[in-house]
This record gives sequence, structure tokens and C-alpha cells, in this order.
Amino acid sequence: MNYYLVINILLNIFGIVILFLLLFPGTLLFGSHRINRKKQKYLFFSVTAHLFALSIFLSSEIAAYLIPDTFLNKALLIIGICIFILSIIIAVICIFINEEGYLTVPKGMHIPVAQISCAVLPPIIAILFSMIFPEITILYTAWAVSLHMIQSLILVDSERKLQETEQKMDLTMGKILANQIRPHFIFNSLSSIETLCHSDSEAAADNIRNLSAYLRSNIDGMVSEKLIPFDEELKHVRQYIALEQIDPARKFRFNYELDVRDFEIPALSIQPIVENAVKHGALSRDDGNGEVLLTTEAIGDYIRITVYDNGIHGVDMTKVQKESNGIGISNTARRLESLCGGTIEIKSDENGTRTIIMVPRKGN
Repeated sequence: MNYYLVINILLNIFGIVILFLLLFPGTLLFGSHRINRKKQKYLFFSVTAHLFALSIFLSSEIAAYLIPDTFLNKALLIIGICIFILSIIIAVICIFINEEGYLTVPKGMHIPVAQISCAVLPPIIAILFSMIFPEITILYTAWAVSLHMIQSLILVDSERKLQETEQKMDLTMGKILANQIRPHFIFNSLSSIETLCHSDSEAAADNIRNLSAYLRSNIDGMVSEKLIPFDEELKHVRQYIALEQIDPARKFRFNYELDVRDFEIPALSIQPIVENAVKHGALSRDDGNGEVLLTTEAIGDYIRITVYDNGIHGVDMTKVQKESNGIGISNTARRLESLCGGTIEIKSDENGTRTIIMVPRKGN
């Protein structure tokens, strides 16, 4: 009995088992949603190709055991080698492909040394082993081990990048929260409340409670992904307006015409818009006749929310947002789009600025 032939058959079976562990649902290749999808796809193709190659090699070994020295054995061996080479090429693509699906040139980029080592080291050991025992073909099984190691490192690298992204998102959220709280606004409000304490202590106490509720709504709104009733957002707007109007020197009027109120919107969808209309619109007038108007109306399957201010010569709110440290029109637009499919549009002219928000009616 040819014991070397039996060993080669067992090695091929072992390699097939390793690859099946990668392809079987719930295992490493498909058990994580955090792995780079582009790399996962090419790794899947490489593993599948090598699984097919090992199956051919196994068939060739069995055929050689039953019918030695036939053309079929050689043909199967050649086909298997071609598919084996294809698997290697696909694996190389898998190693160097980036998150966008493009092959990256090693110059100026982070070279995946660990993944390259995993791809090269087992085959090198297998070749050295074959020099000592030429009758035993361990190279193809070694490549199956390489694919398993490559996949494990890709998963580890994806987890690391995900953690880095989450850390950056946490820092970004912290900056947004800090900007949304706005220390200068709090300082001005507290200073106005302090002045009010000497003349009207009850009004001062009311405004302290108002400031507390305003800050709580700001912080809760930034981390919330749920829609809230319009009246709740309107309450937040009124809290802000009340705080701005504590100082008698900050003269402006705030009015609203609400044709519809029974709908939901993301938190902090309107208050930041009203705030910018006050700061950069109504308060830009020196005559004390600044005005901000909030309106709602039903337009087909949508609710149109308009924030108007009569600032002098109009204000380019998009430019103001880019230059300011507030939550920003762009962030408000992203929240509207992602949470309810809403849109935001800004129109400025010599009469003032209109910021128009469109949100679908409830159930659409």
C-alpha cells in the first residue's frame, strides 16, 4: 500500500475541512458584519476557488490510487494547479484592496505586512518540508491554512478600524454637544438672570428653571434618534426665545402661524434654525424691529415648516453656519434626511431669509 498517497489524500481532506470552516454560515467569514465587505467578497472567491482545487486534487489522488498513471490523473492535476494559482491571485487582490473597492499601490500606504506574512509563511514551510519528503504534497493544504490566517487578520484589522471610527465619532459627538451647549449663550443668560434677581426674584427663578430645561432638551435631542411631537420641539423653541428676551437690550419679536401641529420631527430640527434667524437675522437690525416668524402648513403628503427673519439685506444662512460653531445646517439636514426623510432649503434676498423644512406626514 502506498502510504504517501494515503497521507496526501488525508492532507487534502484536512485542507477541505479548513476551507469549509470559513464558508459555513456562522463561522469566521460570515459570522461578523464588521469585516470589510470588499475584502470579504474576494476572500470568499479565493476560498471557493481553492476548495474547488483541493477537491480536484483529492479526486486526482483517489484516481491515482485506483488507476495509476493515467491521462485523467495528469489532466486533473493540471486543472487543479490552474485553479490553485487563481486562488492565490484573488487572495493577493483581497490583501491590497481598500474599503472603496480599489487596488491600492503600496507606495505611500500602510502595507499589510501581517497578512502578506500569513499568505507566504505556510507555503514556504510546506515547500521546505517537501524538499525533505518529496512524496508528500503539503503545499495545497498549507495554502488553505494561509487563507484561514488571512481571514482572521482581516477580521482583527476591521475590528481595530471600527474601534478607531467609533472613537472618532465619540469625539465628534462630544464636540457637537459642546458647541450646542454654547458657553457664551449660557454666560449671557446667567448674567441676565443675575441682573433679574435684584428686581424680580420670581422671574429669575422661572428663567433658571427655563435654562435648565433648555439645556436638558439640547443634550437629550442630540443623542436621540426618535421623532418627537412638533409641540415638544415648539416648547424648546419657546424656551430659547424666553432666554434671549431676558435682556431688554436684545429687542426682537417672535411670532408663529401654525396651521398644523399634529406631526412628528427629529429633535433639534427647528430650534437651531430659529436661533440663527434670531442671532444673524432679527438682531442684525439696529432699529429694534427685528422679527422671526415660524409657520407650518400642510402641502400634499408633506408638512412645510418655514422660519423667516427680516434681517437687513438678508443673510446667507449656509455661509453663516459654515463660519459658526453651532450645530450647523448640514448636520440638521442630515438628521432630517436620515430620521424622517425630510429636506431643508434656504432662500435669502433683500427682504430677509427663509429656511424651509419639508417633512413627510405621519404614516407616509
